[in-house]
Amino acid sequence: MLGLFTKRSSRQCPVTTFSHNWLENKFPFLLQRFGEEEIRNKKILVPNFTDFPVRFDGSDTSAWDTLQILAPRMGVSSTSIALDIYSEKDIPKKEVDGKYHIGMEKKMLADPQGLVAWLAHDLARIRLIEHPAPETGKRLADLCTVILGLGIFNANVSYRETQTATAWGYQRIGYLKPCEWGYALALLARLRNEKDPAWTKHLTHNIRSDFSKSQTYLEVYD
Repeated sequence: MLGLFTKRSSRQCPVTTFSHNWLENKFPFLLQRFGEEEIRNKKILVPNFTDFPVRFDGSDTSAWDTLQILAPRMGVSSTSIALDIYSEKDIPKKEVDGKYHIGMEKKMLADPQGLVAWLAHDLARIRLIEHPAPETGKRLADLCTVILGLGIFNANVSYRETQTATAWGYQRIGYLKPCEWGYALALLARLRNEKDPAWTKHLTHNIRSDFSKSQTYLEVYD
């Protein structure tokens, strides 16, 4: 199985040589860690009410309800987690209570995809830390969200354009580049033997483009 992810020529690869080698190394590493068969059959969550029956109204409750969906999904007990929700001027002190504290600004609650991505990333970090052979690393945690079926959300928020009446800009959440998300999702689709996955319709245009380029590359160099 691991031969599927051995290093191949980076010619025409949609990611840099460094990213290519890192992804090809870490993807099978996570498969071994969490179980290939489970990953093959794990449901990929998408941004709809069926997967997230949550009222995203900007309240603290919406964050807690989202956590209750994500935690068991990612193999983490929700009772081991405390959410610290704060305004920019009211950052709470973390207590020594034996829990993992996930902090987020209150304005994040008004961004459903950002909220899911933020929680998924931190839950992935917890899952990696709790393993008998602990691993750390924010990029690895991002990749872990792909393995555990939450990659759509984290990929979508990795690059979002913003525009006001007077300025244009962009917003990023996470530690992987959009092209790296596309490659990681293509590796997942390849593992699952999905040529045209239905879940790709939930990707933003730029991520879907990166996914398609990566999928084509993987088919050529298979």
